[in-house]
Amino acid sequence: MALEHDFFGLLSTGGPGGIYWSETVEFGDQAVGVSLSAEDAQNVTEESLEVAAAMISSLEELDLRAREAMIAEISSRHTAVSKFIALLEDEHGEDLEDYFSHISGDRDIDLLRAIAVIGVRFSPSHAGEDNTFVVFEYALSMDESDDVLLVSLNNRGEAVSIEQD
Repeated sequence: MALEHDFFGLLSTGGPGGIYWSETVEFGDQAVGVSLSAEDAQNVTEESLEVAAAMISSLEELDLRAREAMIAEISSRHTAVSKFIALLEDEHGEDLEDYFSHISGDRDIDLLRAIAVIGVRFSPSHAGEDNTFVVFEYALSMDESDDVLLVSLNNRGEAVSIEQD
């Protein structure tokens, strides 16, 4: 089964009954691979596709929301964000600052500003407020994507989870 949408065009089947779309999207000063997929096209509504299209058009704003959610977790040492920062500090030591575009004196904030979005994945079949609708993948750089921080947002653009991968 394939769906057709004004923004996404013809959504090709990604397996038995599934759909898949991907494209490189420019936002900010970077080009990022963005994908949309669902295992069962019957669970995808026109409304969820409209929400995904609107979100793709406002990736910069969603990136800011995701980064704000990361900043909110810095103060606790037991969060995925703090563990991600500690991992990068262990791996790179003082060389970590070579990745910083701005040095404010708050190393954690500077690091969160420096990490790059390396991918964005949409799941339009997960349209509830508590469900993951879009996942932003962050890494120190495109070349250094072994350590990734995943920020999941719901269909309203609110953070629902942050995990280290």
